Amino acid sequence: METKICIIGAGPAGLMAAGTGAETVVIEKNTAAGKKLLLTGGGRCNLTHSGTVEEFVKVYGKAGRFLRHCLYEFSPDATREFFSELGVPTKVDEAGCVFPVSECAGDVRDALLRRCQELGVQFLFGRGVERIEKCDNGFAVFTERVISTGVPPIAGRDEAEKSIKKQISRLGFASLEMTTHEVLKAQKVIIAAGGLSYPQTGSTGDGYKLAKSLGHTIIEPKPALVPLVAAEKWLGELAGVSLDNVSIFTKVEGKKAIVTGPIIFTQDGIGGPAVLDLSRLLADYLPSQKPIEITVDVIPAMNEAKLDEYLVGQLSQHSRKIIINVLFDLVPKKLAGLLCRQAGVTDTTGSQLKKDQRRKLIQLLKKLPLSITSTRPIGEATITRGGVSMAEIDPKTMQSRICPGLFFAGEVIDADGPCGGYNLQICWSTGALAGKI
Repeated sequence: METKICIIGAGPAGLMAAGTGAETVVIEKNTAAGKKLLLTGGGRCNLTHSGTVEEFVKVYGKAGRFLRHCLYEFSPDATREFFSELGVPTKVDEAGCVFPVSECAGDVRDALLRRCQELGVQFLFGRGVERIEKCDNGFAVFTERVISTGVPPIAGRDEAEKSIKKQISRLGFASLEMTTHEVLKAQKVIIAAGGLSYPQTGSTGDGYKLAKSLGHTIIEPKPALVPLVAAEKWLGELAGVSLDNVSIFTKVEGKKAIVTGPIIFTQDGIGGPAVLDLSRLLADYLPSQKPIEITVDVIPAMNEAKLDEYLVGQLSQHSRKIIINVLFDLVPKKLAGLLCRQAGVTDTTGSQLKKDQRRKLIQLLKKLPLSITSTRPIGEATITRGGVSMAEIDPKTMQSRICPGLFFAGEVIDADGPCGGYNLQICWSTGALAGKI
């Protein structure tokens, strides 16, 4: 089998690349396209963020310079226009996150598949790529697929497979699997196989192995946008307790970091949008024998002076109440109880509370200390940090600087962003650029 373009991976980057050209074959080891895309934004698909290209570049940090060209070539605004033309209008929420009006990730995936169908893109589902070899006129892509008589035929598989399955069935086997190997020849190969996060969706690091076999350096993959594990055992008491808005402060190797947003306490640490963004900043330093110290401002809307004034007023008004009940208007009950215990005022009433005890409470509310020891496993991460080195990819084309004709798109590249649609925008922009003929 021969084709002009072979794309490995039918995720968001691969589908975007396929939707920009013709004479294309997409190889996907899953039996359907866009499995991980369907999970984004809690199924609502936060497909990009509002803002200018330069604002995006700044958000991406070290990867911003590398991504600048592809973002100008296919900008966040262009992304919205592109999907609108495909019948998927978008809307922006109060945080600047862009969603389909339908709030359905399936609509985004299906629109991309319709476009691919219109262009005549061929999908080979249920196939893994064993290896890629460079040839005189392009590449030889060696694939394998499992044929099972115990399941119905899968769209995208050819008549030869159906014939084999019938022959196996005649032998009396109700369910038998066999592997077939095939070679596809392509002038151009795009690796868009994702990273290591959400392995149940097919992201198992295949793209890294293929890139490395063709001479590329792989920056160590680490979990990012993932819950964090802390040393404090009392966190388990708060498992499931959430706060709508906090500010988290830390300092690593002399660099200060601040993130804001919702947080949720877990059995062994903390999670939620603010923590996921923090994890991306700490990923390169974790796990660590020496914990990374952070502080959580539970009530960022009030500074210490204002909070002190508020508490004095509440304690005066409710002098007979125990402190834990006074704090209910500020924080959830479980958290209020824990803070009072740490401050040593569990049974203290408003009239009994001393100034130094009040200051201790304020300190805990404004700078609750936690010691971060590691992230949760990479399989629980939203994205992977690391991947194919940006230094070995031409940012103006997404073509390999080492292996001409080889291109990269999406999460397989060592480029990532925070929550809010920034990582899908990397997929759209790199995919659109890599897919150009």
